[in-house]
Amino acid sequence: MDQVADACDERGGARDATTTSPSSSSAAAADGYRVLDRRSSVHQIMGGGKAADVLLWRRQRVSFGLVIVSTVAWIVFEQSGISFLTVCSDVLLIIIVMSFLRANYASYRNSQLQVIPELVLSEEMVNSAAASLRVKINYVLLLAHDITLGKDFRLFFKVVVFLWLFSVLGSYVSFFTVSYVGACSCD
Repeated sequence: MDQVADACDERGGARDATTTSPSSSSAAAADGYRVLDRRSSVHQIMGGGKAADVLLWRRQRVSFGLVIVSTVAWIVFEQSGISFLTVCSDVLLIIIVMSFLRANYASYRNSQLQVIPELVLSEEMVNSAAASLRVKINYVLLLAHDITLGKDFRLFFKVVVFLWLFSVLGSYVSFFTVSYVGACSCD
């Protein structure tokens, strides 16, 4: 049954007999970059949506724009010395003041404002997020407990080495530089 499915390409047409073997490089290219000979492609593993398209450079303009925006943000934060919290609060302040002025101007002119959607979190969504977060926090606390009691020496050694390397790295570069390098290496 799998051979029948492999014999058809994405458009529904039949392939020739030379491309049906799994070792053929043209079969791998036609199937869309399989990871470790699995049934799903990298695009499907990443969710198969617009975000996967951007990360895999299938939407080249959006991916390029993302790299440009992150480069400009890195330059602004790294070279100017402005903190991220200051910029976020300033942007939010400007948005709130503009919205307030727009609402007052509309009431002064007796014109109708566009309806701003009301953002409401459902109780079910909050409870599921809290339950998920609780499970993850309990797992981390269990790992921390095992580390402090000396039950898992390998994990203890990994944590110590990671924290020491993170401390050394933090003394040489800022958080935004590391974030920028991490974000650009994923693209």
